[in-house]
Amino acid sequence: MKKAIILLNLGTPAEPTATGLREFYRHFFSDPFVFDFNRAALWLLRNLIILPFRAPKIAKDYAKIWTEHGSPLKVYADLLQRSVQQKFNESGAEIIVENGMAYSEPYIWDVMSKLEVRNVNEILLLPMFPQYSTATTASIFDQVAKAAKKWEKEPSLRFVNDLFQEPAFIRAWKNVITKNLNVDEVDHVIFSYHGVPEKTIKKTDADNVCEFGKCCEAINSQNRYCYRAQCVQTTEGIVSALGWNDVNYSVAFQSRFGPLPWLQPYLDEHMKVLIEKGEKKIAVVTPSFISDCLETLFEIGEEYKHEFLASGGKSFRLVPNLNDDDVWFSSVFEIANRHLQNSEHRAN
Repeated sequence: MKKAIILLNLGTPAEPTATGLREFYRHFFSDPFVFDFNRAALWLLRNLIILPFRAPKIAKDYAKIWTEHGSPLKVYADLLQRSVQQKFNESGAEIIVENGMAYSEPYIWDVMSKLEVRNVNEILLLPMFPQYSTATTASIFDQVAKAAKKWEKEPSLRFVNDLFQEPAFIRAWKNVITKNLNVDEVDHVIFSYHGVPEKTIKKTDADNVCEFGKCCEAINSQNRYCYRAQCVQTTEGIVSALGWNDVNYSVAFQSRFGPLPWLQPYLDEHMKVLIEKGEKKIAVVTPSFISDCLETLFEIGEEYKHEFLASGGKSFRLVPNLNDDDVWFSSVFEIANRHLQNSEHRAN
C-alpha cells in the first residue's frame, strides 16, 4: 500500500499586490464553511467590497511582512514539508509528504491529482491548524474528500482532527517560549488565538452545552470539537509543560471581522483591562498558528503593539511562532509517524 501525508493549510497570497490578494480572496470568500450566509449577499460582499477595496489595502500590509523568499507562511510550510520528507526518507519508510493549500498553490485538487498519478492508495491528512474548527479543518477536509471521490479508485483517507493535545506539539511550544521569553521581565502573558464568530462554535455544539467561557475548563465528549475549549486547553497544556506556578497569563481572541459577536475576550479590549490593573509589560503567544503570518507579524506585532503602548503600556513582546524550529519539525514527523502506525494497527 503506497502512502502519503498531506500537510494541510489555508494558504497565502502568491504576491503582496492587489492582484495577489484578489486571487486569494476569490477562493477564500467563496468558502461556504467560512461564510455560511446568503450566497447572493456573499457575492456582493466579495465582488463589490472585498476585491476592489479590501484587497489593495491588505496587500500593503502583506508587503510589510514579505520576505526575500516570499510569504512567511509559504516559506515555513515548504521548509517543514522538506524536513518531514527527509526524516521519513532517513527512517527507510516510503512515504510521500506534500503540502496542500485551500486557497493558494499548491491547491488541494492539484495535490490530490498528483498523488493519484503516483498510485497512492492511503493518505494521512494532517492539518496545520492546532485547534479544530469548521471554518478551517472541516472545510479543508471537505475539499480533500471531494477530490478523492474523483479518483478512479478512491483512496483510504485518515483524518487527524487537531494537534492541541499532541505531546509533541506542546513540547515544541515549550521549547520556543523557553528560548524566547524571560517571564521575569513581563507582568502578564496573553495566549492569543484567532477568533471565530460565536455561531461557528454552535455548529459543533450538538448537545447544546456551550456557554461561551463557562464550559471550557476541561475537554470531554460534549465539547471535544469546541474550538474555544480547545484553545483554553492548549494554553493549559503549554503552561503546565512550562511549570508556571506564579506567572500571570490569560486567553484572548483576535482578528474579529464584521458585525456578528465573536469569541471573547477580544484581544484589544483585554489589553486595556490589563493596563488598568497595572500589568503594563506583556508578552503575546499565538498557539492557533504554527508559523508567523499576517495575523501575528502585522496584526499583533504592529497594530496591537501600537495600540497597547499608546494606551499606557510600557513594553510589548511578541513571542515568535514555531516557524522553522528544529523541535517543531521533529514534532510534526513524530505526530505523522505515530498516526500512520496507528492506522496500520487498525488495519491488521
